[in-house]
Amino acid sequence: MTKKTPLLIESGEPLVSASLYPERILSRPQYFIQGLKGSVAESFLRVGVYERLVRAANSLPKGWKFVLLDCWRAPELQRELFDTIKCEISRDHPELPPDEVDRRARIFVAYPSVEPDLVSGHCTGGSVDLTLADEKGRTVPMGSGFDETSEKSYTDHYDRILETKGTLSQEEEEILNNRRLLLNLMEREGFSNYPKEWWHFDYGNRNWAIRTGQENCIYGFVRPEMRWRN
Repeated sequence: MTKKTPLLIESGEPLVSASLYPERILSRPQYFIQGLKGSVAESFLRVGVYERLVRAANSLPKGWKFVLLDCWRAPELQRELFDTIKCEISRDHPELPPDEVDRRARIFVAYPSVEPDLVSGHCTGGSVDLTLADEKGRTVPMGSGFDETSEKSYTDHYDRILETKGTLSQEEEEILNNRRLLLNLMEREGFSNYPKEWWHFDYGNRNWAIRTGQENCIYGFVRPEMRWRN
């Protein structure tokens, strides 16, 4: 049976800055740091997403913090990421036809669209990419780099290693525990994880609705309100 596309019933919630709670949440927008077109120096989220993120952050171990890697994205940035991934796949696999390159690219980067049925989660302000930092301000081992396009990025990668081998190295066990901590805290507040990226979580957007079986989503395309920019 074909799954019904969730109906968008826009909540109208504004985007808010997610960097004003440094005691528990740090903003490190990776695409701005790397100078990508369309990136911004701030981490924006829908207010409902931010409130859930704060509750999750307050349950972290003492001294630990969330580190935000990417939140709201402009469509221009979404296009640049998608095109870059396609170029990388074509370079590494020149034998692939264009439609297969496109399919593989969509595994790691959503197609750049603002149409309600296709809009990227990040363009709604309902997606957040994040990792963890310990009490000394060091990001903890998570087993793959942010945006790494390999199976090591799959959320359950180390669970599957444990299931297959029956044991893990000390390093692998630490990674597994860190991933489980992040996943459990976020899911407890209603977020849904994209299973091919341990760092990516959704709430309120189309992807969240599909994964959680909701009939409606509440976040569509949005831009932050800026006095001097449209």
